Amino acid sequence: MKPFLSLACAVAVLTGAALAFPNGAPWGADDLNGAQSCASCHFDYEPEADSALLSLAGLPETVLADETYELTLSFAPGGAEIAGFLLSASGGVFHNAKRGIEANEQEVRSIAPLPAKEGASWVVKWTAPEEVEEETAGAIIFYAAVNGANNDMSSFGDRVYFRTFSTRLGD
Repeated sequence: MKPFLSLACAVAVLTGAALAFPNGAPWGADDLNGAQSCASCHFDYEPEADSALLSLAGLPETVLADETYELTLSFAPGGAEIAGFLLSASGGVFHNAKRGIEANEQEVRSIAPLPAKEGASWVVKWTAPEEVEEETAGAIIFYAAVNGANNDMSSFGDRVYFRTFSTRLGD
């Protein structure tokens, strides 16, 4: 009876970890150095900082004030079965662009994983700030996190990839 009870407890704990955020990563978890990053829950492997597997298309070197841009966050094939993302920006506003994605002003995330054997990509809309903030001198930093998961409904065996991108608010 004891082995069964131990197994039941282990399954409950692992399932709880996997289902803790069924609608996507918690807001703010895309900063590798943050108190609660994606790597806090998906800890089986060391997180990959500045990952070459992540790219952000559609973000010019300089953006125009109050202009809306269509951005594509892509995750190159890396052995994952499924993937989800969280992307934030130090300025501007994200909008819900596609089904399965939700925005929270300066953050946007997937709320359902995509198949990722061949890679995955998400299209989002982002509007640049109206004016330059003095403390940032117009620099806008994007923080991206992608969880490349093995689809076993646990936090084990998943890999988390981080990367930052930047642009500048121009005239």
